[in-house]
Amino acid sequence: MQNSYTKVHYNENVRTYTKFPRQLCEHLADKYFKARKGKLLDVCCGRGEFVDIYSDLGFDVYGVDKDSLACAKGLKVKVADIDREALPFEDNYFDFIMMKSAIEHLGNVYHVMENLRRVLKPGGKIIILTCDWKSVYKVFYDDADHKSPFTVFSLHDLLLRYDFKDVVAENIHYLPFSWRNKLFRFIPEIIAALVPIDFPPTVKLTPFIKLVKFSRERHVVAYGVK
Repeated sequence: MQNSYTKVHYNENVRTYTKFPRQLCEHLADKYFKARKGKLLDVCCGRGEFVDIYSDLGFDVYGVDKDSLACAKGLKVKVADIDREALPFEDNYFDFIMMKSAIEHLGNVYHVMENLRRVLKPGGKIIILTCDWKSVYKVFYDDADHKSPFTVFSLHDLLLRYDFKDVVAENIHYLPFSWRNKLFRFIPEIIAALVPIDFPPTVKLTPFIKLVKFSRERHVVAYGVK
């Protein structure tokens, strides 16, 4: 089973390398971290795209994942099943923590949150991104690894429970044009209403499918400070 999730859901034929990960990293760094340097942990880093990109932006980046694919690429990635094991890093070690498309795959969320808080420095910043249950509930369990659904309100509440401050949780579409202007945020909502098609998680992302899929799927970005 090792690497099976990455091979099925993130193999390069289905999820080709695009400009989107870099656009997202830049957006998150500038809007939430407000920095482009510091020690950053990418939690459940998959094939290591974000580790590479954040390193290129200027961060000192580490990764952790239960798959070894990114580790095999020579990146600073440790292999651990964070649902069952402690994060293999010292207390108060990171300035920033990033976790994208991962918390919904975890069954022991409280254990993970305790560890994330432990390894984050006082004053350190965390970002968690996940699909918004309210917009994806029809297809959420099409992914056999999905365990823990979240909404804007539940993810906001989760960060507050672990004493994070300045907590913000909001919806985001994975369409970079919608980040540039508040008016553009309505475009995905219009597309979602006009094209009522839900795509499975392993669909090949052609430009049209990507526009429709990510218009119909809202995501949650939650931010907090330790």
